[in-house]
Amino acid sequence: MSARRLPTLEGLSVRRLAPDDWRSYADLRIAMLTDAPDAFWTTLADVEARTEQDWRRSSNGSTLQARDGHGIPVGTLTLLTAATTPDLGVKPGPGDALVLAVYVVPAARGRGVVDALLDAALTLARDELGAWRMVLQVNEHNLGARRVYERHGYRLTGEFLQHPERPGVRDLEMVRPVGLPDDGS
Repeated sequence: MSARRLPTLEGLSVRRLAPDDWRSYADLRIAMLTDAPDAFWTTLADVEARTEQDWRRSSNGSTLQARDGHGIPVGTLTLLTAATTPDLGVKPGPGDALVLAVYVVPAARGRGVVDALLDAALTLARDELGAWRMVLQVNEHNLGARRVYERHGYRLTGEFLQHPERPGVRDLEMVRPVGLPDDGS
C-alpha cells in the first residue's frame, strides 16, 4: 500500500534566512525539538537558553526556511560547509555541503515542503557553495526520512555516528553527488 500524497502547499516558497528572521527561526527550532526531541543532537534546553543575539547570529544564509502562501514558516533546513562546520556530528570535508536540522511542521508534512527545502539546498550547494557532494545524517530508525532522502538521490555510505546523548542510537550517513538530477518524485 503506497502512501497517499497530499497536494503541495499553495504558494510554498523557500528563502534564506537573515538576522531579522531570528524569531521565526527560533520558533521553528523550539517546535522541532518539542515535536521530535530524539531526532536531533541539539536539545530543547540548549535552544531555549539562546539569547536574541545568538538567534540572530544563527539566522543566516546557511539556513533555509519554507513558508506557505501566507508567509507562515512550515519547515527548515541548515546547510553547512567545511568553513561553517558544526560542533557535533559529521565534519564536512572540502567540497561537501552538510544538510542538518531538516524539519517540517506536522500540519505541512506530505505537502512538498521537504522536497522544496532539499531542492533549494541542492541549488545553493551547487551554484553558490561550489559543493560536489551533499552529506547528511539520519537516525537509523527514521525510515520515513530515509525514504525521502533516497527519493532525492541520497544513498547510505555504511558510515554512522553514535548519538552523543543516547547510547546505542546511531545516525547513518547518506550522500549524493551534487550533479545528479533531482526529480523529487
